[in-house]
Amino acid sequence: MVAALGVGGFFAWQALNPTTPSTPDVEQTAAVSWPRIVTEEELRVFGAANGPVYWAGPRDGVQYELTITDTGVFYVRYLPAGAELGEPSDDFLTVATYPNIDGYDNLVQAGVREGATSTVTQGGALIVTTPEAPLSTYFSFEGLGFQVEVYAPGEGESFSLVEDGTVEILQ
Repeated sequence: MVAALGVGGFFAWQALNPTTPSTPDVEQTAAVSWPRIVTEEELRVFGAANGPVYWAGPRDGVQYELTITDTGVFYVRYLPAGAELGEPSDDFLTVATYPNIDGYDNLVQAGVREGATSTVTQGGALIVTTPEAPLSTYFSFEGLGFQVEVYAPGEGESFSLVEDGTVEILQ
């Protein structure tokens, strides 16, 4: 069941074939099979048009890499200076939004597994961490049909970003 949650799903972008992007408008809902660098404004416009899409807010000194898979998963990676578009590395903060799944019920089940932790926020988000993916934190809201994964390379960082409200919907 945890596999269905996208544990390790963060790495799904590695299966994509990064190519030099053409210039489709990021507002389009058509699937994109490569990562592309976008501005904060483009991310916000895209999120408002195609949401829900989550991110960890604006950050100085990074480029935003947006990947949309053919299954409709949205990845926002935060690339520091010197990192290249599509770089196959797990050193970058990444927020993935998995649409069209029963994320809340899946997280309820994952949250009771041995070693997992689960918390419900005042806003109703169910937050789950699992020992299988110690650098990722997952959350969802009951009845909304999506799940979010936040991956951060520092221990406990992904949980902090979710718990303190840094991770938010793009609008």
